[in-house]
Amino acid sequence: MTRVLIAGIAPLPFEEVDKNYGPGIRTWQLARGLADSGHDVRVLAMTLDDAYAGRTPRAREEFDGVVIERCTPHELLVSDRPQRLMADLRPEAVVGSTVYGAYAIARFRPEQPFWADQFGHVMAEAQAKAFLDRDNRAVGFFWRALRPVLAWADHFSVVSERQRWAAIGELGAAGRLLAETTGHELVSVMPCAHMPSNAAAPPTTTPRRREDPFVVLWSGSFNTWSDVDTLATAVEEAMRRDTRIRFLATGGSIPGHDESTYRRFVERVEASPFRERFELRGWVPTSDLPRIVGQAHLGVLCERPIYEGALGSKNRVVQWLAQGLPVAYNRIGDLGEHLANEAIGLTFPPGDAAALAAAIRDAADRPEEMVAMAQRATAWVNDHGSIGATTAPLVAWAESPRPAPDASVKGRFASPDAWEHADSDATPDAAPPAAPPPGTGSSAWGRRAVRRILRRLRLNGR
Repeated sequence: MTRVLIAGIAPLPFEEVDKNYGPGIRTWQLARGLADSGHDVRVLAMTLDDAYAGRTPRAREEFDGVVIERCTPHELLVSDRPQRLMADLRPEAVVGSTVYGAYAIARFRPEQPFWADQFGHVMAEAQAKAFLDRDNRAVGFFWRALRPVLAWADHFSVVSERQRWAAIGELGAAGRLLAETTGHELVSVMPCAHMPSNAAAPPTTTPRRREDPFVVLWSGSFNTWSDVDTLATAVEEAMRRDTRIRFLATGGSIPGHDESTYRRFVERVEASPFRERFELRGWVPTSDLPRIVGQAHLGVLCERPIYEGALGSKNRVVQWLAQGLPVAYNRIGDLGEHLANEAIGLTFPPGDAAALAAAIRDAADRPEEMVAMAQRATAWVNDHGSIGATTAPLVAWAESPRPAPDASVKGRFASPDAWEHADSDATPDAAPPAAPPPGTGSSAWGRRAVRRILRRLRLNGR
């Protein structure tokens, strides 16, 4: 048994909140994977206040064998609370969940073996945010958070095989592909997992009647990557050709991060000739979502054809599959390929509204086949998307956590300037100073950085 400290995000998926964001789901995935394997797990979780809607989260509790301490963004990302907890707990390994949890640990350069989880490709997410804002400052913001993580972590996890190769490229740029790490695997793939506590009742094996209404569902945030124009056009076209089609959306905008995407979708719906067949419920409590998913007939997700989707994954699609809801999703990234190759979901090219409309109509016309596809999908997720299956690399590492082979020199090549003073046959005698982390001396960061982090954190909603 290994004593492990995880720095991550809350709310966690078992909490009764109005918004359950992807970073909290990911934090619990890692914690449960380790705890279920017998490790002693402590979680320090930064709370996203807007998700609690005025509720006061518990400062400390134990749930499913995991001790959880919740803290403010300032405490995790600016203060020395993580360092003090490491000193008190004396963990044998530390884990950062998402770039924010990993950054919180990296800024103290821990002596313990350090696993950094990259929940989606951070710089691709930065690009999506910069495009939405028409402002490239987000790119610098995310790079300043990621750079110390690349320099100091001993092992990395990502959500897809495509992201694994992107992460290896980043490690090369950060000076980690050295003689010492040759032949050593620095990056493991850990896909999104389904959360058993969120599962609805077992999927029905009775097809709907063909003449009944057909409910298309979008649940979760409307984020920087969301292609609402393709979504609205496709649903309208399906409604025009089939009077059975209805559309239901839960979720909505992400305050401070992306409020314009959902607003654009609402405007499209309000102007639609089929307005009465759209229902926009907004964010709903966590406990209500399984029932809503159980009443839908097809979950739909549309995203822009950008690197964020190609390199990342989508938590909500995995949860839909686990709950027995048939899915129509872009054929993009590892997850889209799995849906198509395993025949467990309907896929369409990104941005192709006609193809999505055809998929919706096809699903409405084939209830028996949709039930069979959903059953295959649920079986596939149970095999490949369980917490145990997805966290196997982390659990194996935690059995005997070790520093990376370049532990004695890591960080020394993080600055490109370091190579200008290095002979081809030698390594620098001293590491260049690291870039100042948020709140530790850089006037561009500190308390203002916490506000920016809260605005930009909510990248993979429910």
